[in-house]
Amino acid sequence: RLPQLSDWVQGQSTFAETPDYTPIIGAAKITGRTNSGYIVGLLDAVTSSQTERYVTASSQTPLKQEVEPLSNYFVGRVQKELNNGNSAIGVALTSTARRLDDTVLTDHLRSRAEAVGLDWTHTWHHHDYSWAGSAVISSVAGSAASIAATERSSAHYFQRPDRDEHGGGFFDESYDTLATALRGYGYYTRLAKDGGNWRWELMANGRSPGFEVNDLAYLDRADYKWFNANISRVWTVPTSWYRSISTIVGEQRQYTYDGLETDEEPHAFYAMEFPNYWNLRTFWIYKPTLDDDRLTRGGPAVKHTGYNFEHFQLSTDARKRAVLDMTVEVAHGVDSPTRTLTLSPGIAFKPMASMFVQLSPTIQRDEDAAQYVTTVPDSTDVAFFGNRYVFGYIKTRTISLDTRVNWTFSPNLTLQLFVQPFIASGAYSSFREFEKPRSVKKLVYGQDIGTIARAPATPTSGASYTVDPDGAGPAAPFTFGDPN
Repeated sequence: RLPQLSDWVQGQSTFAETPDYTPIIGAAKITGRTNSGYIVGLLDAVTSSQTERYVTASSQTPLKQEVEPLSNYFVGRVQKELNNGNSAIGVALTSTARRLDDTVLTDHLRSRAEAVGLDWTHTWHHHDYSWAGSAVISSVAGSAASIAATERSSAHYFQRPDRDEHGGGFFDESYDTLATALRGYGYYTRLAKDGGNWRWELMANGRSPGFEVNDLAYLDRADYKWFNANISRVWTVPTSWYRSISTIVGEQRQYTYDGLETDEEPHAFYAMEFPNYWNLRTFWIYKPTLDDDRLTRGGPAVKHTGYNFEHFQLSTDARKRAVLDMTVEVAHGVDSPTRTLTLSPGIAFKPMASMFVQLSPTIQRDEDAAQYVTTVPDSTDVAFFGNRYVFGYIKTRTISLDTRVNWTFSPNLTLQLFVQPFIASGAYSSFREFEKPRSVKKLVYGQDIGTIARAPATPTSGASYTVDPDGAGPAAPFTFGDPN
């Protein structure tokens, strides 16, 4: 990948010579199985330091900045099968260590990051029943600036002003700009009956606010407790009007660690294979209007509009040389007139025994009554802790064509291709702000509050909007670029 601080240099410079990648200067891997039944995987890699030369508007000579430090990455995994293969238990460890030699590096990168986890699986009654789970502890350390940036990142949003903090202890959840370490934990468990005509599952999944593994994994958000329950009935004995039927009903919910309910989704699913091998699949999801702790990008929580969502899919006999498929998805806003429509016809065909080609065009029309635009400081907006959070009503249109080709030339040589050309557009209108935190009501500028005026683009700048949020009131006008 590109060196991690290349974007920082680009923001400081008028010209920069950016390294194309970060070289791996040494690596080793060990995998295998021991005679006593342990499955082992070990991987260690060292990446070299990279320096970027750049020029600024005020510099007389080229400057240099280290944009990637000397780093070591390690992943270790050991698993042991038990109970004649019906059970297994394993541990995993990841570690990242960096040599940071200047303040730019220490301000933007963590010096070290570790995560250690335990996982298990257990099945019984001829594999009809199962229990799986995992538990993980993470720890990152670095300068106060790098840890504060981690706390403010979109995976955490510790700075949310209405957040109920639980400070102290090993897993401190408070927003501390002087901290030099951050620790958290995660867990997952699933208890299920996977065999027979009646099936069910109970799941729980969570990440504490301080859980952080992005140095050697991927995490888009922490601070949640998620629960899910499903019950299913299947019919596998063919009759005159179906070959098989599968149904599922259930519900999932999610909460933040400070008690906000951010997700609640009752759902139902139905699938049937007809005697002619055609397949029908449909499902429904309902989500009420609930709190959203991320919509303001680190500001107070507001309410996100709920929706009703329906999915319908019909496909022809998969054994044939050509298979047709049609998918329709429709969503309706609960507290707003927003609509979503997705049409996706598709065809898969086998021009020869060794080739498979799939073409799936998609047309999507979407509307959102609260698309984030920008945050503007305003000391008069006490309800939102000295900021105004600007949103827009957006209508998006997307046309795409998913193309897949699998071509087998020989047992040792294959070609696999995936291409997705697409065109997308978004049209903003009715710029607005929320009336108050924990509310779904929005106030439109120039209609419900204040005034708004659009300035067209000039040869040197793009179009912009100027808003006076309270007319003759004390709030100062502000300007933002046209996001279209």
